[in-house]
Amino acid sequence: MRILMTTMQLDIGGAETHIVELAKALSRKGAEVYVASSGGAYEKELSEAGIKHFNIPLNRKNPASMLKSFCLLKKIIKEYNFDIVHGHARIPSFICGKLHKTMHFPFVTTAHWVFNASFPFNYLSDWGQRSLSVSDDIKKYLVDSYGINEENILTTINGIDTEKFSKDTDFSSVKREFSLGEGKKRIVYVSRMDTDRSLVAHHLIKIAPELYKKFPDLEILIVGGGNDYNAISAEAKAANRKMSGKVIITAGARTDINKFVASGDVFVGVSRAALEAMAAEKPAIIAGNEGYIGIFDESKLKISIDTNFCCRGCEESTPERLLKDIEELFLSRDLEELGKYSREVIKSNYSVDTMAEDALKMYTSVLTGEKINETKALSPEEIEKYSLPYGRKIKNDIVVSGYYGFKNSGDDASLKAIVDGLKALSPKIRITVLSKNPAETRRLYGVDSVNRLNIFKIIKTMRNSLLLISGGGSLIQDVTSEKSLVYYLFIIRLAQFLNLKTMLYGNGIGPVLNEKSYPQIAKILNKVDRITLRDPKSLDTLLEIGVKNENTLVTADAVFSLSEKNFSWPWDRLSVMGLEKGQKYFCVSVRSWNDLADGFEETMAKTCDYIYKKYGYVPIFVPMQQSQDAEICQRIKDKTSCPSFVLGKSSSLKDVLGIVNGSEFVLGMRLHILIYAACAGVSVVGLDYDPKINNMMEYMGQKYFVPVNKVNEENLIPLIDNMLGSKDSLTESLEKIRRDLRKLADKNLEIAINLLKGGKNG
Repeated sequence: MRILMTTMQLDIGGAETHIVELAKALSRKGAEVYVASSGGAYEKELSEAGIKHFNIPLNRKNPASMLKSFCLLKKIIKEYNFDIVHGHARIPSFICGKLHKTMHFPFVTTAHWVFNASFPFNYLSDWGQRSLSVSDDIKKYLVDSYGINEENILTTINGIDTEKFSKDTDFSSVKREFSLGEGKKRIVYVSRMDTDRSLVAHHLIKIAPELYKKFPDLEILIVGGGNDYNAISAEAKAANRKMSGKVIITAGARTDINKFVASGDVFVGVSRAALEAMAAEKPAIIAGNEGYIGIFDESKLKISIDTNFCCRGCEESTPERLLKDIEELFLSRDLEELGKYSREVIKSNYSVDTMAEDALKMYTSVLTGEKINETKALSPEEIEKYSLPYGRKIKNDIVVSGYYGFKNSGDDASLKAIVDGLKALSPKIRITVLSKNPAETRRLYGVDSVNRLNIFKIIKTMRNSLLLISGGGSLIQDVTSEKSLVYYLFIIRLAQFLNLKTMLYGNGIGPVLNEKSYPQIAKILNKVDRITLRDPKSLDTLLEIGVKNENTLVTADAVFSLSEKNFSWPWDRLSVMGLEKGQKYFCVSVRSWNDLADGFEETMAKTCDYIYKKYGYVPIFVPMQQSQDAEICQRIKDKTSCPSFVLGKSSSLKDVLGIVNGSEFVLGMRLHILIYAACAGVSVVGLDYDPKINNMMEYMGQKYFVPVNKVNEENLIPLIDNMLGSKDSLTESLEKIRRDLRKLADKNLEIAINLLKGGKNG
């Protein structure tokens, strides 16, 4: 999961530290986090945490800089295809909001402060699709000033790293650098030194001479940089001259704030800086430009939390109030007890992990469409499933082309495996299937569907889609008909013309009997973005045709990725057919074909009788495509003398999968019943009518198969006896094969999702 955080700068400040800590916390949880800003002191800390920083002038309000920032952000968002863009300040969020309107990426914000919401400044604010506010009063501000629906706002915290900010932090380097005295009463003040943030720094300098008279061992550390720093530094020097010593030390912008706060006895400031000092067990006076709370203790907990330690709406900060509270702390309060209480408050209420969980909750909300205060935070890996590509306004993500809507069990299983697998990886994915029977396809698979021959609807769908999946099954072949080959090549070429990514998904290739088709096949398939094949022989066929696409990989048939829940044994279905409870059975799958051996049907019937007599297994005939298989299945059944059954038209794909799962073995001519058996760990004997049967049997490590034009009792029955005699060892090897092929089939899904999100490899 990729997250881009945008902010104005990375200099000293509460919002900046919040962003750095949040970025690191999300990174630890497995997210890939990037930060864009004008740079600053915290760049090094991000780099050390492995977080990439983009230097963009997001701190400047002039039109030229904002235009430059707009263009740079557009470029990196397009290049990195972020799952979430997270704005943290007014200008960056405004620019990201403008980009969001055309690029349609998921866009969220955090409100760290309140801004002027009057005209025209209200038009320079964009709070995204969801927002975090760092306090309830900021949430109220968003609702009242901008009319944001409070269901889209979650109040978060300023999470503090309590290991980094600790009373045990070694501050010796700071002590040496600034020649800090031993045994001093040290006050530490940390803030961004901008004119709208630094009021209390001026107050502290103003009262320093009077404090120094009462506490000659006084030392004041003022830390932070900004547009008011020079004025503060000058005032500090003037005050020091009055006190005839270096009582006030101005350190400028720093990133090692933890060392400064650890060096102090008392902290003065607001917001995140105050929380960090409290984590280090320092008594704190909460005072800032927005107001004054005073000495933090249990009586000030509620107002502090309500205002996020920023004092908004409280009495104003004055030098007199500050002087009184500092004197009280040094003269009459138990500093150690106050410090311990402060740290407990931080540990209980301001965990970095809680802050990260709030952000993940917001990301989950915007990607799933759930209400932000009702959703459950998902992990970065889980959230990525909901992430969809962007870059143009699309109504559909993937078009799936194949032999769908013809009531062919194998192709139906392939489609189910593709659709279920894609939705498991990306639940919000939008899929349209080209089908002979769109209404049935919509009903069975929960996808959109258009007629596979309606060229106008296909073009309209593709114009609003990103990826074409061609497969699974054997689509690039001309054995069934040359028209079939022409159709599937045309669909791929049309998708390429309309700028869709294209993928052959777990395909079987060939046979292609007409060599005149080779150049056209090679021309189109060499431009396909990714080709995955269900067996190694298909790769050999591709190379023979002249396809030299480097993005080709042998994986496995799509059906191997079907989840085990699809193979539940349908006893009720079998009992309706008339099978007695506890009766063992085997499955038979045959089809009409022009190259069957003489007496094929009689041989099959006698074989069924033999198996029933010797092993007690009843044959169940499974027509994988009713229109082509039902008649020959019925004819063979009629020739048997043993009990037998034929699955009827009303049998669903789930029925077939479950019946195969419960069988003793499968005697199959159709490719996908052999694959169903392998998925269920059931032994098979193959009837080879097409090279794909031979190829798949070898790929699955199965040695029991015979060509259909050579089937007779003398070679088929001994083959079955041998297989059943080795059944125990076969079952063990089949389990390993099943696991291995499932992993390869899942690779198809990963590659498809990766293509959808902008890559080529899975």
